[in-house]
Order: sequence, then structure tokens, then C-alpha cells
Amino acid sequence: MAAATRQQKDTSAQPLPSESHADGNASDYFISYNDLDIHRLMLKDRPRTLAYRNFFEANRELVKDKVVLDVGAGTGILSLFAAIAGAKKVYAVEASDVASLCKEIVEENELDKIIEVIHGTVEDIHLDTKVDLIVSEWMGFYLLHESMLDSVIVARDRFLSPGGIMAPSHAVIYFAPVDMSKHFQDRADEWSNIYGFDFSPVASAINRQEVGQPLVECLSPDVLRSEPKELLSLDLKTVTKEDVRKFTVGLEFHIPQETKIHGFACWFDVIFSGGAVSGGKGSPGGVTGGPQIVHVDEKGDARCQDSPSSSLDTTENSTPPIGANSPAAPGVVLLKTGPRDSPTHWKQTVIFLPHTIAVGSGTDLCCHVTMAQDTQINKRHYNITVALTDSADLEEEEEEGDSEEEGAESDSSTDHPVPCQCGSARCRLIAALVEKYDAEHEELGDEAELVEVEAEVDAARQLDEAIENEGWPMDASTGSAPVHEDGD
Repeated sequence: MAAATRQQKDTSAQPLPSESHADGNASDYFISYNDLDIHRLMLKDRPRTLAYRNFFEANRELVKDKVVLDVGAGTGILSLFAAIAGAKKVYAVEASDVASLCKEIVEENELDKIIEVIHGTVEDIHLDTKVDLIVSEWMGFYLLHESMLDSVIVARDRFLSPGGIMAPSHAVIYFAPVDMSKHFQDRADEWSNIYGFDFSPVASAINRQEVGQPLVECLSPDVLRSEPKELLSLDLKTVTKEDVRKFTVGLEFHIPQETKIHGFACWFDVIFSGGAVSGGKGSPGGVTGGPQIVHVDEKGDARCQDSPSSSLDTTENSTPPIGANSPAAPGVVLLKTGPRDSPTHWKQTVIFLPHTIAVGSGTDLCCHVTMAQDTQINKRHYNITVALTDSADLEEEEEEGDSEEEGAESDSSTDHPVPCQCGSARCRLIAALVEKYDAEHEELGDEAELVEVEAEVDAARQLDEAIENEGWPMDASTGSAPVHEDGD
């Protein structure tokens, strides 16, 4: 690897650009969504909005005569999609004052007999019935920013009926090293000639400011220096708030060509499965692609596609697909936000390293990535730490994980002798502990003997000093003091 073998980057002190100006206070967060420009931005994001529309259109049989809960309804577009798809009742829950505007929009479209707008949070509201489907556009930068997923989890646990559907149903975060040289060079060129003067110090100042916080920008696929790796995968039916409060993942990237690495890019995919995708918590990464996956293009049209190539030369589908569990998966919609996908308002998030590193061709670049909610200042923000490591560290962790799994499998057996040489993780551990105990016991025994000898020598020395000080004559033949009779 390059000169620096370990570097860290912590974003806790810096807010993301382009985010709502809300601090940790919940009311301030919701007030920030009174800004209609935010809703305009989201509605004009065609890949985002049309993914939801296409899900409802492709899954009318799942929605017809069902009860739907829209968490964070905003201006109500998702509730409108659900109503048109045949839902018999839609609860549009919105905590900001935009709820009143949402109600007007619903009435304007004559859907107020189906859609009930509720001004409040899912943590506080009361519904008279369970719901069959929960829909929400909860995703933030790098998927988890703003922590709205917490509220979706609360809504699921409070209101979703057994066998109900989450839309979206799965989510995956991807991570990849990037070379931002062109980004910085373009800025240098921009400031090199301002009315005939060299303003390059301004470019340098902007660069220093920029690398101190995450950068949200639409990246060219050319900046990727390795295939993206899955950082986190979520099943919305089973994920808990604890699962996303803090997690650490070790990743290894193969760098095929000599390059500079300025940091890592982060983005996400979400899937709307309508129940077609199988698997438990964190299972999307194990779901394979198929020719029937519905992908939303820039115009919002759904199309089928085959599994994409994983080459860095691929011009589309930057991330491995989340697909269905069978060759035919009607109704599955995939929304992707990577560098090779149609641009969205989420763009991609770049986490800069403190220093640029030079990496040789054929290098395996390893890192630990930690994401943790900022519970001290603002839990809607995440602290993101990237620590470069050696591959041996990752291998050691994998071996420890394998040992733990093997141990869990063999712990149920208690009829093994102690020590046992069967080779299972449990018996290897016991044998190692016994060996360590024997070695320590022998060492303690040797030490005790040494202490005893030293004590005897010290006692003899003190006795000699006492005899010498009191002038006791010594019998040369016996080496002992003579015994005097009483009265002499």
C-alpha cells in the first residue's frame, strides 16, 4: 500500500451541504420541511418519484382494497399514487406544517374520501386499524442521513399487520475508493486566470475547506478506482433501530492500476419487491439479479434488464443488482443512485481522507468503515470514520468470526473430554486455555521455589549479621555457637 498505512476521517463536526438547516431538536427538523423548495426538489427528481409510481402501478393487486400508511407524506404524492392504485384507505402522516397543503392537494384531486391527512408524527399518532402496506421516502444522503428510518421502523412495529408490505422493502449502501484529481484540477484551472490575474490561492482555500466535510456531488464513473463493495444491506421488515445506530464493516478493494486515492464515495440502492424478494435481516446482498428486474430510467419508464457486467468499463449499473428470487419477478422496481445511474437529488457522498495516498497497481486497499448516529449533538446526523488497515487485520477478523460461528455450532455438545483434540473451535480454545494454565502454573511453581530459596538465604544472612554484631564465638569444628550452662 502507499506511504500512509492508517488514516482516519471523522465527519461528526461538519454538517453535510445541501441539507435542511435543522439541529438536534425534532421540532426544528420538521420546521425545515416547511420550505417548499425541498418538496419541489424531490418531486422533480424523476428517478425517485417515478420509482414509487411504477411500484404502485405494477402492484395494483397488492394495493387494491388495502389500507396504506404513508410515513412523512410531504405534499402527498405517494398517497395519491396509492389511492389511484386502488387502496381503500390511505393515512398520509406528515409532521411539518406542509400537512395542511397536502390536505388541500388531496381535496383538489377529489381523493379526500380515500386519503386522510394526519398532522403529527408516527410516534405520537393513533390509528384505529392495522395497515397492509407502509410506504415512505425516508432515504437521505448515503441512505441513513437524517435518521428518518427510525420513524419508519416505529411505524412498522406499531401499525403493520402480519404479512404486510414495506415499500421500499430492501436497501443497500455501497462504498468505493475514488480519485478526485480532475475535480481539483478543474477548480485550479477555473481560478488560475481571473481577469488576467492568478487567483489560485482561492482554489487552494476552497479545497482545504471542502475536504474537511463530506462532499455531496454527482460523480463521474471515471473517478471510481475499484469495484464498489456492499457496506450495509437492510431488510425493512426486520431491521431494528439498534442495527443502524452504529456499525463497523471491514472492506477490501483491489486497485488494478496505479492511482491516487482522495477518499471514498458512498451511495445506495433501494428495492420495491412487493414481497417477491426473499431473505431475512440484511439479505439483499444475497439476492441475485434476473432478467425480469424492473429498472426506472431517466424518463421514468420501467424496463427489463439482464444482470450487468461487473467491469469498471461498464457504462451502466454501477452496483451489483438487487433482484428477485426467481427468473420472473413482476412488480419489482429498483431505484439506484450510483455514479453510473440516472442522477438523483441524493447524488453521491464523498468521504475525504485527511491526506491523499498514492496506490500502486495491483494493490489491495483495506479499510474499516464505521457509521454511528451522533447521539450527543444531533442523532439525525451520522459520524463516519474510515480507517485504512492492512489486509492481515481483515483476515484476522474473518478468522475470528469463523471461529465464533464454529464455536456456536459445537457448543451444544458437552461430551468431549478435556482437553479434546477433535479440532472444533470450542475444543481448540479449551486446549489452548489448559495449555496456558499449565504453563502459568509451572512458571508460578518455579517462581515460588526461587522466592523460598531467596528467603532462606536472606534469613541466614540476617542471622550471621546478628551473631557478628553480638560477638558470639563460633565453634570451628561444628560451626555453631557453644551452649553455656546456667549460672556460669
